[in-house]
Amino acid sequence: MARPLLLVLLPFLASCQGSEAGPPLVVRSDSAGVEIVEAMRPLWGDSSLWRLDPDPLVDLTLSGEGPRHEFHGLRDMKQRPDGSLVIADGSSQEVRVFSAAGEFLGSFGGSGDGPGEFRSLRRIENAGDTLLALDRGRVTVAAHDLTVVGTFNIDPWTIDLHDLGGGRILPEVSRPVLPMDGLAGPVRPSQPLVLLDLEGTRIDSVGELRGAEVHVLVRDGSYVGAAPHFFGKEPHVAARSGHILRGSSDAMQVEELDLSGNLVRILRIPDYPLDLSDALIAAERDFLLDGFTPGHPLRAPFEAAPVSDTRPAFTDILVDPSGAVWLELHRGRTEQDQPEKWLVLDADGTWLGTVEMPDRFRVAQITIDAVLGVREDALDIQHPQLLRLTRN
Repeated sequence: MARPLLLVLLPFLASCQGSEAGPPLVVRSDSAGVEIVEAMRPLWGDSSLWRLDPDPLVDLTLSGEGPRHEFHGLRDMKQRPDGSLVIADGSSQEVRVFSAAGEFLGSFGGSGDGPGEFRSLRRIENAGDTLLALDRGRVTVAAHDLTVVGTFNIDPWTIDLHDLGGGRILPEVSRPVLPMDGLAGPVRPSQPLVLLDLEGTRIDSVGELRGAEVHVLVRDGSYVGAAPHFFGKEPHVAARSGHILRGSSDAMQVEELDLSGNLVRILRIPDYPLDLSDALIAAERDFLLDGFTPGHPLRAPFEAAPVSDTRPAFTDILVDPSGAVWLELHRGRTEQDQPEKWLVLDADGTWLGTVEMPDRFRVAQITIDAVLGVREDALDIQHPQLLRLTRN
C-alpha cells in the first residue's frame, strides 16, 4: 500500500520544491474587470536569449552612392508591409523609400509649405499601405507609390503618430507649460488621448495621459520659465492589436486601454529598482547647468527644478508584431554613452529579460526578425541599418 500513497504525494512534493526555488514568473489577478499581470522575475535570468547580430543586414549609407544615401538629422525609420524601408530625413525634409536590399526607389518632400513638403519633418507611420508623415502641425498622407493623396492639420505639439488599424490613428501630444496656463511650482498637466481618422477628423476622446513632471518658475508674479524635473517622469504611448498602451514611467507598469478608453489590463513588474544615487543626481545637474551661461534665460528654471524621487522606469514603448512590449530603460544625460537596453514583456505579460543594443545605435522599430535603427559612426555619420534579431 505504500506505493500508491507515494505516487499521490510526489506531485505535492514537487510543487513545494518549485515554490522554494523562487517566486512564480507571473501572478495574475482581476480587479473590477481589469486583468492585472504582475511579472515577478525574468524568464531569461541574467542573460538575454534573444540576440542581435551587430553586422547589419542592410546599411542604407553603404548600399548605394550619392545624396540619396546620405543622411543628416534622421528623424525616423520604418519597414513597410512589403519589406521596403522608409526614412524621414530631417536635413533634406524628405521621405525616402528603399528596397529591402537597400536600393533607392523614390522620395517625396523637400522644404516648403506646399502639398508633400515639410518644414519640420518629425515622424513616419504605416497605416496599412498608406504612409503618414508628421510635420509640425500637419500630416501628409501618401499612397504606396508615394503619391501624395492628402494633408490635414493637427495639434502642433504632436510628437508621434500611432496606427490603431481600421483607419484610426492616435496622435501623441506633448504640450509645454505656457505662461497663460497660470501655473507655478511643480506641475504635471495631463495630455488628451484623441482618436483621428486618416483624414484628420476627430473620432472620439479616449481619456488622457499623465503629463511630464515640470517646474514652473514665477518671480514677483511674473512667469520666468519652465524646466523638466531632474530625472523627471514623462508619459509614453504605443498601439497593439487595436488597443492603446500607455505608461507614465513612474513605475515599470503599462496600462492597456480599448478603443473606448476603458482600462482592460495592467502589466507591471512590482518593486523594479529605480533608485538614484547622490553622485548621479549631482552629475546630471552639473551636466545640464553647464550648458547654460550664467545669464541665459533658461538657466534659472533649471536651477530651481527639483529632483524626482526615482529615475523614470522607461523612455519609450514599442510593440513588435508578436505583441511583445519593449520598454527602453532610462538613461540620464550623463549616461548617454551607454548602449540602449530594452526590457521585454511577452504578449501575455511574462517578463522575458533585457536586450542590449550595439553602441551608438538608436532603435526606431522592432519586427519579428529584425531591429531597425540608426547608428552613428566615429565620424558622426548616420547609418540607417537593419539588424538581424534571433529569438532563441
